[in-house]
Amino acid sequence: MGITAFFSFTQGMATFTQVLLALPMTLDLLGPPSFLLLSLLFTLHHFIYSTLRLSFKNTIFAPIISILSFLSPFISFFLVILTLYWYLVPPNPTSNSILPPITHYLVNVLPFFYAQILRWVSPLFVLLEGISTLLVIQVVGRVGKGWADEEEKDDIGIEWRSLVGLIVAALVYCAGLAGVIKAFPLSSENTFPAFLLGSALTSVLFLSLIGFTLRRTNVLETSLVFVYVVYSAWLSGVEGAMEPRTYGTGWLPSPSSPLRQSNSLPYELDSISSLLSYTIHSVFSSFISVSRTLPPHLLLSLIYRVAVLHMAARIIPIIRKSSIGWDDGFSSDGADSSSSSTPTQQQDGFWDGKSLNQEPPNMRITTIVLSYRRAILIAVYTHLLLLDGGSQTWWRWINIALFLAVWSLELLLDAEGDDTESVTRWKVD
Repeated sequence: MGITAFFSFTQGMATFTQVLLALPMTLDLLGPPSFLLLSLLFTLHHFIYSTLRLSFKNTIFAPIISILSFLSPFISFFLVILTLYWYLVPPNPTSNSILPPITHYLVNVLPFFYAQILRWVSPLFVLLEGISTLLVIQVVGRVGKGWADEEEKDDIGIEWRSLVGLIVAALVYCAGLAGVIKAFPLSSENTFPAFLLGSALTSVLFLSLIGFTLRRTNVLETSLVFVYVVYSAWLSGVEGAMEPRTYGTGWLPSPSSPLRQSNSLPYELDSISSLLSYTIHSVFSSFISVSRTLPPHLLLSLIYRVAVLHMAARIIPIIRKSSIGWDDGFSSDGADSSSSSTPTQQQDGFWDGKSLNQEPPNMRITTIVLSYRRAILIAVYTHLLLLDGGSQTWWRWINIALFLAVWSLELLLDAEGDDTESVTRWKVD
């Protein structure tokens, strides 16, 4: 079992590293068209894999998923080579047939539609970040509270864990207040953002007092909520004042840009082997180059959004397992465990071990979203690398409003019932 977990972790990290490094490398060396093509290929790969995983789970075809999971790093590497090949030899839209070849649409047309889709769903990514952040904050707050509650008073009557938790929360509050003082007002000519921030912070204050009164929150959770509101408001102000960058200007509105578009290659490379060799040796320098090209606040936003979505995708399955149980129905040797009277080690399944049609209807949407989490993360990563300055300024304020609204519902909903059961039901349903 340990070897299986090791290989699963290794292939997951290999695929993640390839996506993390290959996309900035392609953007820097080959240009935005090839970058969009590679991102589209990565997204399609993980979309198809997730669809097959949902379809084949708990069927006789389930071993195919294990094979595809093992081959995932090799498939990603093949997609990088395929992008390099199409960079050198772009498909010709004119051919002897009546219709252009399908590769022409895949290489020269679909990536630009993909870019437009990323632009259209940009607000969704902002709102998804807020909901994921709230989930992570609540888990951190409850874990911290549980950690502090496990300690008994020492001989002099001091609970050191609780004291440490209060100090950490106080430091987080101080960091948030420092952010308010530093960021606002950005301009004396426009006081409306400062007014919105004041309204948001007032809401945080009253919701925190309500949560303390109802015993539905703690200082660590409220301090993290405070900091996230300040962080979002600061990003909104900075993005509104920045100039558009080269990468995302116009979001490549039409497939008129040639695929072979690069200013970073030092000389002409006309073979796959030479281009692949150069890109492998330049992957880290390209990653650093793109990181330096991104404004510091956008780089912070990229790291934060990808990290918080990844953490939320890891937290939700744990909540589901603890709330509805874990039962694959089969023992490690393939026999039906329900017919066995002795406890056996169960195989690792797909979250709760049920097929999609066996799950409660209110949980299926969560399962589907979690199934496609890798494709979503790639799209989010691509979107932030191409993001235009100022394109999300007001959506961040809408995100703050939604974030606080959902938090208020969590604080007030079923406040009279059992705390753990209520929170679990809200997060699962």
